[in-house]
Amino acid sequence: MSHLERDGSTVVYVRKLGALGSFLVKLGTFRLRKKLPRSFQAEFLSNLSFMLSSGLTLITALEEAAKGSERPDFEHDIEEVVFRIQGGATFSEAASYYPHIFPNTVVHLIRIGEETGKLDSTLMDASEHLKRIDQIISDTKQALMYPSFVFVAMGGGLIFWFYYVVPKIVMLFEEMDVTLPTLTLWLLAISEFVRSNILLILMIAGLLTVTLVSSYRRSRRIRKGIDKLILRLPLSSSIASASSLAFLSEYFSLLLNVGIDLMQSMNILCESMRNEVFKDKIEEVRQTISKGEGIAAAFRKAEIFPSFVVRMIHVGEESGTLPEQLSRIAENYRKKLSLLVATIGKMIEPIVLVVAGGIFAIIIGGLFLPIYDLISKISG
Repeated sequence: MSHLERDGSTVVYVRKLGALGSFLVKLGTFRLRKKLPRSFQAEFLSNLSFMLSSGLTLITALEEAAKGSERPDFEHDIEEVVFRIQGGATFSEAASYYPHIFPNTVVHLIRIGEETGKLDSTLMDASEHLKRIDQIISDTKQALMYPSFVFVAMGGGLIFWFYYVVPKIVMLFEEMDVTLPTLTLWLLAISEFVRSNILLILMIAGLLTVTLVSSYRRSRRIRKGIDKLILRLPLSSSIASASSLAFLSEYFSLLLNVGIDLMQSMNILCESMRNEVFKDKIEEVRQTISKGEGIAAAFRKAEIFPSFVVRMIHVGEESGTLPEQLSRIAENYRKKLSLLVATIGKMIEPIVLVVAGGIFAIIIGGLFLPIYDLISKISG
């Protein structure tokens, strides 16, 4: 009704929809909203910040920033945000209904910007923050993608050898009436099993992958178990640890820098962390701080954070420059993660050579032993 009146219309009669009517309206307007990429969110917030700093009103800035996005669903959502603001809601209240556009941390920053009158600068902070987080996650995915691809390729190569190559070579030995050694017989048994159950093997592998991914998303216990395993393996532990520490210190620095109190910042950190092991440790830190202990002491007690991180937090706590020290920690681990991405190939090459070389040495040995026996018989 207020929306109609703002447009210059005169409301003559209003009747509230019944339960069925409300349900049908909600059903008709329901849309599945996919989370927007962080890079898109960051660009939108940056544009919005520039427009506000140039003197445009919030509503005009929102409408202008949404134009030209070539995403009708996004433009429609921004129209709804504008409608809510025109209806009396604050920007942060309206943004909280659209988490796929405005993440929880961004909503907190918008609220602080409204309270301090510095919305344009907090939106720019949010944009830069999302860019840095996007870089951290992108580097982590790149670092994990290479070893995953290598081991999947090795598995595919093994299946190809046992399904196609080994049977043909062994068939040639049988036609030549060569006595097969024990190692070759083992390879032949594995090959026959693979050939007889290839569809079952592929189905089980696919089902295990789907089940593992689904369970990881739904079950916190499974996520925690996998995260523990990742943090114990030699190469993945460096990647996961650097990623989590960069993510944690980046968020923590931003939250404290914009004025969010310590306990609220710890709560937001707990909600935002993806690694379940680090999430539990942050909760331990939060509980320790709530009992009156210092921040650095709480991080030291958690026994998962490197001494470098604890020392930097202690320096920041003592000097009153904790956000700046956390920002330095985040920068250090972002550089470490980028270095890991750049050198991951060289780090994993020895492992690949040892594992792949060992496996294929056994296969080649099993296939060449009968040839050696055959040559010995012919020479004799």
